[in-house]
Parts: sequence; C-alpha cells; structure tokens
Amino acid sequence: MGYREIAARQRGFLLRSQLTEEEIQDMHDTGFIVKDILLNSDDIFRTQLSGHSDNDDSYWLWLLAFPTIPPEQRNPMPYFAGREALDIRGIGRGGGDPTLIVAPPELMPYANTTEGVGEFIVDDNIQPTDWSLVDGVPVENILPALRKYLMTNDDFEDSADATLDAHYYGCSWDELAEVLEVCTGRWTIYETGEKAKTGKEVLNQFLNEYASPATSEDEEDDW
Repeated sequence: MGYREIAARQRGFLLRSQLTEEEIQDMHDTGFIVKDILLNSDDIFRTQLSGHSDNDDSYWLWLLAFPTIPPEQRNPMPYFAGREALDIRGIGRGGGDPTLIVAPPELMPYANTTEGVGEFIVDDNIQPTDWSLVDGVPVENILPALRKYLMTNDDFEDSADATLDAHYYGCSWDELAEVLEVCTGRWTIYETGEKAKTGKEVLNQFLNEYASPATSEDEEDDW
C-alpha cells in the first residue's frame, strides 16, 4: 500500500515509521507534505489529504502518542480519557486538565512522553467496551471520562456544564449522582451556606444554581 493510501485512511496524517526516506523525499518534492507549526515534530506529517475536522488535532495527537507503532498494530487500543474524551464527544467546555491516554503496558515502551500527551494511564486490562470511536478517534465512555475530568477540575460552571451535557447524551441522573461523589465538599450551596455531602446534593446544586433560568430579581442583583 502506498503512502497516499495510508494517509487517506489516517485523516491525511502519516507517521515517519510508516515511510521510507525515499517516500519522505518524494512527499517533499511533490508538495504532498503540508507545513504546519502545530505539527512541529519529526515523527508525524500533515499532508494534502488532511481535512479540517474539529477532531483532527486529537487524532494526530493520538498518532503521535505512539509514533513508532502504526494504528493497525496498536492492540489493545489506547484511547483518550477524561477531558479530551469529553471534548471529542462535544460534552462540556473543556478546561486546563491534562490530556490523558489510557494505554496497555505492552505499548508503554514505545510511548512518546516528551511531546503532546500530558499523561498516560497504564491499564493491563483494556476491553473493547471501555471505549468507542467518535469521528474516527478512540475515546473513553462518558461516565468514567466525566469522573476523571471532575477529579482534575474545580470550576463550578465547567463541571456543571459537562455533567448536564452528559445527561443530554444519555447518562441517567442516578449515574451522574454517583459520579459526582468526587465533588462533595467542593462548592458552597447558595441557599444553605453549606457544602454538598453527597453526589445527589452536588447534582441538585448544579440544577438549582446553574441550570435554573435566572429570575428578573437575579438579573437585577447581577447588574
């Protein structure tokens, strides 16, 4: 299979490990390689076949996480977790949390720990039911991804936004209340002046203080 066919299967991106030096020179000579400061790496190339999907950056970061291992040889599948997984699914508003990739221990000797990925989580029992493809990118299921996100983000509005989005995408209130146990004791409840002691209380705090429409009196107070 030629490098153009490989690039077409990989959103227009190519790993150096998938190419010969002659092919790389040919790519330069024909202009097939696209200069991109965001891909300031010797291990990966953006090509003329690269698209403009919102998730392209996540995909090439996933490629760059194991630059010497082509995607078809990554088994068990390493996948995005936490905030990045939520972003790819269109859940929440992101945040400053580290980018996480869950990876099997057998791939870790080949992990690129110097550029791109913020943190690898090693899991020796990755199952196909732990993740799914979203826009061609392997991402963690919503509930465990949300739990990891909430453990690294203490912003009330960002956390509430991600939680309510997760409900919109199919998670039940009971499931979310269980996940929100990681947020107990974090924010003061406006009405009582106390901090939530259970995940259900955190959820009610989100619904009462974030999701409820503002009254005219509230708007006047804000003004």
